[in-house]
Amino acid sequence: MSANKTAIESLMGERGHLRTSHEMLKAALEIESRDDSFVPFYIATANYMEAGMGRLDAQDVRMLSRLAEKLGNMSADEEEIIAEVHRRLDGNRDHLKKFLACRDALVTDETDQTNIAHFESVSNAYIDYIHNRMGHHAPSTDIALKLFDENDWNHIADIDPEYFSGERKLYVAQLTVRPDSVPLGKEAAAYVEEYRRDREA
Repeated sequence: MSANKTAIESLMGERGHLRTSHEMLKAALEIESRDDSFVPFYIATANYMEAGMGRLDAQDVRMLSRLAEKLGNMSADEEEIIAEVHRRLDGNRDHLKKFLACRDALVTDETDQTNIAHFESVSNAYIDYIHNRMGHHAPSTDIALKLFDENDWNHIADIDPEYFSGERKLYVAQLTVRPDSVPLGKEAAAYVEEYRRDREA
């Protein structure tokens, strides 16, 4: 991440990278002529999503905690807004746990067709959950934008160069084993170009 980015920009950048990762997985699962060569990509994508979704969860928990502090005595509507995000995060943890268990099974045996089929089925369910339940939640975001200052966003983002370095390695590992038939997507392509510029600098 660029040092001159605000905390909010850093958060949005992280989530953009994560989105390109699960969108590539979605695109891969929609390709009819899949074979065992997709398995390393599945594993690398799961490794990336393990880090990214875990960090997203931690950031959102900090955001909800800070929201509760700022709001104080909450109205019933405000309590429900926060409760809804907690429900989304709980569901995400459940899906992620199953997703990573399937990844671990693939790591154990990359050629087992039952393991591959189970990973693909669980991945489809997880991606569906991400797209339908883990996207932008306007009510909580609107409150946060009104109440938070840059110090709050810095606390939530937890800008961590060590994490970013590891995240970049996981992302590049994913791209390295990406089957040619799997499209990068616009945002992923931009990230690749950023990586190439940084490497050449």
